[in-house]
Amino acid sequence: MSDITVCPSKEEVGYARQCDGCPGQQYCQSSQSEHPGQSALDVRMKAIKRKILIVSGKGGVGKSTMSSQLAMGIAHFGSKVGVLDVDICGPSLPKLFNCEDYQIVSQEWGWIPAISNGVSVMSVAFMLPNRDSPVIWRGPRKTNIIIRFLKDTYWGKLDYLCMISVLRIL
Repeated sequence: MSDITVCPSKEEVGYARQCDGCPGQQYCQSSQSEHPGQSALDVRMKAIKRKILIVSGKGGVGKSTMSSQLAMGIAHFGSKVGVLDVDICGPSLPKLFNCEDYQIVSQEWGWIPAISNGVSVMSVAFMLPNRDSPVIWRGPRKTNIIIRFLKDTYWGKLDYLCMISVLRIL
């Protein structure tokens, strides 16, 4: 007998973890008016004045290096800056900010980012059991973790948030 996965509550249908890979996921998502975490995401994003997205169609072109230098340069002039490494396939920001050993701390108000060189840093690398572990997330799973980072990280009030990502069309 095959395992039968129970669908999530009406509020989470199409977006819950057990929906990943379900052939009816897109249908369920389209029946919802908005993502269940949208209001929490809106609150977090309203506390950030400017968002800078640094993307490339491939890896290894210097997105993380450029982002770290940009963030530290802006912070040097007194602005509050955060950097979010959503380059799921190659998170290198913790190494550049010398905070590789940071473990995500979850408080009642959200995940607390690492602070290095006056910059708040959050990366998928902080979630890995081994820093050399490969991360192969695509589609809904990748989208959901990016939304969780944006929605669940407690950045406080920032002047700038730099986000690093690779655009992949697969």
